[in-house]
Amino acid sequence: MNTPPLIAILGRPNVGKSTLFNRLLARREAIVEDRPGVTRDRHYSQGTHGRKAFRLVDTGGILFKDDHPLGDAIVKQALFALEEADALIYVMDGQEGYLPIDRDVIERIRRSGKPAIYAVNKVDTIRTEEILADFHQHGVSPLIAISAAHGRNVDALLDAFEELMPDILDSTPGPPGIRFSDSDLEDVKAWLEQRFSEPPRVTVVGRPNVGKSTLINRLLGEDRLVTSPIPGTTRDAIDTMVTFKDKNYHFVDTAGLRKRGKVAEASELYAQIRTDRAILESEIVIVLLSAEDGLTDGDLRIIRQVIDHRRGLILAWNKWDLVKKPDKPTAPTFLEVRERYPFLAFAPMVSCSGKTGFHLSQLFDQIAIVREWYYTRIPTSELNALILPIVEVSPPPRLKNWAVRIYYATQIQIAPTVIVLFSNKPEGISLQYRQFLSRKVRERHAFTGVPFLLKVQSKNRKDREDR
Repeated sequence: MNTPPLIAILGRPNVGKSTLFNRLLARREAIVEDRPGVTRDRHYSQGTHGRKAFRLVDTGGILFKDDHPLGDAIVKQALFALEEADALIYVMDGQEGYLPIDRDVIERIRRSGKPAIYAVNKVDTIRTEEILADFHQHGVSPLIAISAAHGRNVDALLDAFEELMPDILDSTPGPPGIRFSDSDLEDVKAWLEQRFSEPPRVTVVGRPNVGKSTLINRLLGEDRLVTSPIPGTTRDAIDTMVTFKDKNYHFVDTAGLRKRGKVAEASELYAQIRTDRAILESEIVIVLLSAEDGLTDGDLRIIRQVIDHRRGLILAWNKWDLVKKPDKPTAPTFLEVRERYPFLAFAPMVSCSGKTGFHLSQLFDQIAIVREWYYTRIPTSELNALILPIVEVSPPPRLKNWAVRIYYATQIQIAPTVIVLFSNKPEGISLQYRQFLSRKVRERHAFTGVPFLLKVQSKNRKDREDR
């Protein structure tokens, strides 16, 4: 299998790199805002060009001697991308013209010896040749005039690298939330084999400044993500590959989540929307908690968001190294948390430190366990052998003068998990009774880290007799 080339988009701040990134992917992934410093980390994604595949990385603006508080770190991220990329697109501003700052980066690109294209962006007029002349006289070549905002000539950038791109391989992985019955088990088996051949997709979420980027940098063994004590340093959902014990994992770092009422900037609001989408596209979500702070209302709001999306859930207590110091408060025990919040009993908890690497191997152990349960289906016969005797001994309360009956149960979906009860009076089965049955199911089948849905549908007597 040929790996698609990694194409890095470089340039000064606010020249339209993220707009071009979105345009080349034909979807909005990177945050776009008309001011410098919005993109801070390397942002990876994969796209297609005709029947060819490529990978793309967006970077923060390169501006040497920048007075931005994160300037050095942003430049470092962009230069990392230059080193690891197979090909380069350097973006300049056609309205501002060629600047000495451009010369510094272009020299670095030339010294790298990598295939490169120089894009002059924001060329929306008929004065194309006149605009390009300023760049030509400084020896910049090959030049392509584009408008990332309007899509003008952007395909020509990919045409330049087409020989590096492999053909798209035929693949038919199933979508998340596959529905099936017992008769589909062979097809499901093939689907699961395809799924488990791919890296687990893990999203890390949490409140601002709980150490999400520090954790992923520790897993990577390098400073790939910008970190600082400034809350809100990460503005977007950042994809990266992590290798642990020869196994690959697709990790997504996200912006810190906080109440919508406290979101002041458009870029921060969009970052939170991207975080929500990253949760939906993941198999497992690690909610990073601060051992110093304990479980806050903000943490509980984020956890409920993951549960509502029914993605695999792991609770990781970060900064555990700090609470071991004599002058620091003691972190809550896992037992105390579960006793106070019984609805979290299904979620595994890990104490760790992104700064020191403490217990990070346990995270990967839990990822394997939760992923296995996320794709587990209990056969209908086994599920009924468990549930129906419980219902017979402890039936649901009567609904007025009607006896409420449950005829049978079946798991109709995995990833996320959905179990359906068929009843003569669905409205008579309360939330409390469904929670009671859910606990009984977990006593036999733990579904560790999986917040499954147990719902009720109507099943009348005639349907039952026909069945």
